Amino acid sequence: MTIRVCFFAHFREMAGAEELTMEMTEHSSLKHLREQLEAVIPFMTTQKQSFRIAVNQQFIDKDVPLYDGDEVAFLPPFSGG
Repeated sequence: MTIRVCFFAHFREMAGAEELTMEMTEHSSLKHLREQLEAVIPFMTTQKQSFRIAVNQQFIDKDVPLYDGDEVAFLPPFSGG
């Protein structure tokens, strides 16, 4: 299955791309995606607590299953005002 991964703000520069397409096995989860990203993008390992994750534009705080065509976004911390 194909997952679209989007990076925002300084994560975009660290990843070297605004978005990536990741091929995942069926029954993969957000945890599996993060493990694959950590293997190819070193900053993902050191920034584990420094970003929010959204799956299909909904913030996620736990491991969830992923499905073909899902969009996963990694967003840096932000503050309102």
